Amino acid sequence: MAVHAAMPGVAARPLALLAGAACVAALRHYPLGHGWPGLLFAILLPAYFLLLCWRPASWLFCVPALLPVLDLAPWTGWFFLEEIDVLLLLTLACGYWRLGGSGQPAAARLSPAARACLLLCSLAWLAALLRGVLPLAPLDLNAWDNYLSPYNSLRLGKAWAWSMLLLPMLLRDADPSSLRRYALPGMLAGLAMVSLFALWERAVFPGLLNLSSDYRITAPFSAMHTGGAALDGYLALSLPFAGLWLAHARGRWQAALALLLLGLALHAAFTTFSRGLYAALAAAMLPVFWQALRTAPGAARQSPGQPSWRKPLLKLLLAGLGTALLLYMFNLAGYRGLIAAVVLLAASFVLAARPLPWRLAPASLLCALCLQGLLAAWWPEPVGQHTAGWLKGPYFLFLLAAVLLAGALWPSKASGKGAARLGLAMMAWTMLACNLAWIGWHWAGPPALLPAGLVVLLAMLMLCNGRLRPPLWRLDRASLSLAGAAGILLLLAIPVSASYYATERFATTAFDMQGRLRHWRQALAMQPPNWGDRLFGMGSGSFPATYYWHNPQREVPASIAYAEEGGNLGNRYVRLASPGYGAGYGELLRLLQRVPVQPATRYTLSLDVRRTGPMPVLLVRLCQRQLLYAQGCVPVPLRLRPPAPGNPVEAWQHYDVPFDSAWLGAGRWLLRPPVQLELAASGTATSSVLEVDNVSLRAPGGEELIANGRFSQANNYWFFSSDHHHLPWHIKNLALHVLVETGWCGALSLLALLTLAGLRLLRRAARGDPGALACAAALLGFLVVGLFDSLLDAPRLALLCYLMLLCALLQPVPPPPVESTPP
Repeated sequence: MAVHAAMPGVAARPLALLAGAACVAALRHYPLGHGWPGLLFAILLPAYFLLLCWRPASWLFCVPALLPVLDLAPWTGWFFLEEIDVLLLLTLACGYWRLGGSGQPAAARLSPAARACLLLCSLAWLAALLRGVLPLAPLDLNAWDNYLSPYNSLRLGKAWAWSMLLLPMLLRDADPSSLRRYALPGMLAGLAMVSLFALWERAVFPGLLNLSSDYRITAPFSAMHTGGAALDGYLALSLPFAGLWLAHARGRWQAALALLLLGLALHAAFTTFSRGLYAALAAAMLPVFWQALRTAPGAARQSPGQPSWRKPLLKLLLAGLGTALLLYMFNLAGYRGLIAAVVLLAASFVLAARPLPWRLAPASLLCALCLQGLLAAWWPEPVGQHTAGWLKGPYFLFLLAAVLLAGALWPSKASGKGAARLGLAMMAWTMLACNLAWIGWHWAGPPALLPAGLVVLLAMLMLCNGRLRPPLWRLDRASLSLAGAAGILLLLAIPVSASYYATERFATTAFDMQGRLRHWRQALAMQPPNWGDRLFGMGSGSFPATYYWHNPQREVPASIAYAEEGGNLGNRYVRLASPGYGAGYGELLRLLQRVPVQPATRYTLSLDVRRTGPMPVLLVRLCQRQLLYAQGCVPVPLRLRPPAPGNPVEAWQHYDVPFDSAWLGAGRWLLRPPVQLELAASGTATSSVLEVDNVSLRAPGGEELIANGRFSQANNYWFFSSDHHHLPWHIKNLALHVLVETGWCGALSLLALLTLAGLRLLRRAARGDPGALACAAALLGFLVVGLFDSLLDAPRLALLCYLMLLCALLQPVPPPPVESTPP
């Protein structure tokens, strides 16, 4: 079979030229100026083109790696046509040009059932797309930068279109070896970059250890500027592949890198404080960990009379008991007690798999107690001076014992000293146990001695593992990887789950669920009762406009629109409308632009404002902000004046406001919070409008910091956000989103596609394919997050999900029949 069966050469080359021309046309209008991201994108595109020329299949790596992170909307203001769309146009141009060349055997094929499901989904998608975009609206200033525009249907519909356009290239390149070589590392690279971005955001804004703040990270997902769970959905899709890499690491360094990636990704997941993502992790990661536990070395070597379920049950019981004790320890002894307890249990895990010389145990115990008592009595207690925490007695002696244990267990070529080294390790283990109790007492006093003693008792029970026949675990790479993953999971999950904000989130679950159910009922009530809307949906991307005009509460959400002066053609400005209900702090819609300010510097903000009445009020400030949740704001002291006597009410008024930047712009390079200028209209319970033009922010030397301040290029370099009020933009349920916007035809066809892909993955996983298990876990987690958010209204996330479904449907091409030659 040749790829030409899916994409005839006569059509591939013209489509390649069309994609290339569209890529060039997009770059002609793309705002490359104002900041380093545009320059980075200008360098990335040629490099990607050269890579495709050198390694054509490398798009399988680059697309999943760049999909979550190549997102410059907060800098450029473009969110209908994005950077990833330009990259995909270039991918299609190069890929289709190769498809139109010499015949190349296909690497994969689709079954008739898969083709039928894809055809039905495509027809439902086309119907929803046409219903959303027709009748065609004028291509005015708000056609491509407003969720209320009918062309929002194209923004949401492009994800399925990209997946279908990439399908012929998948059939050519996506054989199992290429997916392992390119696609899996691409998913891991994307996860690593998202996790590092989340780590940076936590460090810069609330602080890594500040778990009481209500700050919730968005990482590189600009689609979350009006809420949503794009980050949650992405982590649910990608985290199982980190577990897959860890379970099948080929060496020590690879296993260490996999553990590091898993720790970073779990940190990002837990610090979203998303209850839906927590449920998704429980649903998606458990099959991966269970498979690793079931296939660990020694799992198949059961004693003839021992039940097959006894060993896994004991492991789960031990893990549950350890989790409960660690949580108890953390509640009384904090981070330090938790880390010390985890280190002691980890040491017990390693020691328990060694042939311990129990005859040396009394001597090791006595020596350890004597040395511990001597060092504890000798160690000076600082009085009236500041000393680093690790230099205090219990912490330093704990570190000393840990180093001693690591040295005793470090692999050595020397023979004949195994028993002595293990005896020294037992001595170090005893010192660890003593210092764990001391750390608990030092931190929380006598109440912490009980959990510390229980942890020591559990560690002693773990040391008896070697006396069991067969033992519960052996010291191999699989067991160490699983134990390391469990340790990282507990070190992250316990502090987050016990934090003030997480406790508050879980306490309000029932109340929040009632609000979500009410919103779902209202979304269904807004759907017209005619058979066309029920069967084919209201149209892709139609929900924001439907909510704006037809919500049952008769609320008028805040809006931002660009307009042109009627009497002076070419003079453009922005129109800010305040919300039409009792607006809280987070219910404003803020117009944003990033500005490179310096601390303690006098700046001058200039702008023209026009309004017809005393309301709304224009709020202007500079804030430290990534996407949502501004911090450390400096308000600009602007007070709008009533029109001067004799001037018309609708006359423009000019303002020049000097102010000091204070602390904004301070900090080292990577740890410097970005600063954004915010403009927002705040009014009363009735929606009102004001207009802004000629925005300028000048430094003392006259340097202009605002790009497109005259709005001559509409939304270029301007973005917006709604920090807390997200319901006007999202249905907040994946199934309901599909049902409302694509109708029963779209919902049933997508359900058929998911069912077929899930069955294929489960069959392959049953035959021992670990990649299929990870893919099934990823899709399951994605659907669990989709119980509480739309997800598919974020095009990047939808495209990644569709590509994963297509990979699940691919089947290997059967070998050609061998022709027998006559004798």
